Amino acid sequence: MDQLLNPSFAKDPPVKLDIPAKTLGLVCAILAGISTFFGVIGLLGVSALAAVAGTGALFWVGTLVNLIGSALVAWGGYKMYQGDRDGKRLAIYGLAASAVGSLIAALGNLGLAGWIFNAVILFIIYYLVVISRFEGDPKVVSGAPQPPVNRPGGPPAP
Repeated sequence: MDQLLNPSFAKDPPVKLDIPAKTLGLVCAILAGISTFFGVIGLLGVSALAAVAGTGALFWVGTLVNLIGSALVAWGGYKMYQGDRDGKRLAIYGLAASAVGSLIAALGNLGLAGWIFNAVILFIIYYLVVISRFEGDPKVVSGAPQPPVNRPGGPPAP
């Protein structure tokens, strides 16, 4: 799980964006909170649908795991907004749980095309959470590194 929290691209991301973790946390908290709210309502509807139409337990379990993932993202986003670095961990675990829950629900409903679209969106959010920086973290440098400058009176640059 450490590879999920600290991927190899975290220190030198291919797309260098300077995203404040506090702002991204607020956006994640609001959107995932809305998703969790409607997920609870949807879970009640899925339960009724499963009872009437017999869609199977796999779809219901996938929706439940997805709901738990959304709640984790909302809580992690709120903690990121508060400046707590542990919020990134919770948000990343929530995104992973949402991806797995969506896959389980898609397998139960035979809708893998929708899952692929969902997985792409979740990966973009995951990427943004990983590269986001808290205050005091080093900024991601865009472009090629600048060569050292020789200044008069100082030692020569290597």
